Amino acid sequence: MARPERNSVDYFPFLCEEGNKMFYLEETYGNDGFATFVKLLRELGKTDYHYLNLSKPSTLMYLSAKCKVSKEVLESIINDLVDLGKFDAILWRENKIIWCQDFIDSIQDAYKKRNNKCITLEGLFTLLTSLGIRKQGLLPTIGPINTQSKVKKSKVKESKENYNARKLKFSTTLTPFLEMYGKEFLNEFYKYWTEPNKSQTKFRQELEPTWDLERRLQTWAKNDKNFSNKKTAPVSEMNQTVIDKIKQYD
Repeated sequence: MARPERNSVDYFPFLCEEGNKMFYLEETYGNDGFATFVKLLRELGKTDYHYLNLSKPSTLMYLSAKCKVSKEVLESIINDLVDLGKFDAILWRENKIIWCQDFIDSIQDAYKKRNNKCITLEGLFTLLTSLGIRKQGLLPTIGPINTQSKVKKSKVKESKENYNARKLKFSTTLTPFLEMYGKEFLNEFYKYWTEPNKSQTKFRQELEPTWDLERRLQTWAKNDKNFSNKKTAPVSEMNQTVIDKIKQYD
């Protein structure tokens, strides 16, 4: 008897090495960012055809509860993952559907012994169209097209994507100093220097006329009392030990 078709998986591989995109998520959202991404991948794995349809409010509510974050934070994380290229931009922006090609590529081995193959992006488009989920041209054009409005929206979208990409690039410059200063220290440094201006077009570091990262970190460390205490604690403990020994001979 032939095995029934199955379009979900029980597990998926996950790399131990932390990439720049995951570093950005953690620096921006803390543990919520990383945990939400992993939980979304788990949902993709156990859902038929490996896509998530968030067009229904109930689905969004379920996932936000599952990830233990608010709906606003969940959507913000997903939007960032789209801008970072982890989730498909067209399906998310037009249909509120999550599709991760990297995830699909990683689970191909699970389908090798199955009678059916893993769904492809093209196959998903066909499936969504047949289900009436994906509908192109929902907003018919009436009258002349306002090209200026289209250009303006395109520039805003491009500006936001560039802004997030620049923040990600800035976060990667901190990676070499992780062992020296520690994650908590660099996280506070990153949050301070990526605070956006009023127009949300540039962050604090970009507004500086000069920038020497190594010197900035050294200055930050000098002004950081917590960091200074951590550095000086062993010396203080050693001095106290010496004092205690001297007292024994008084």
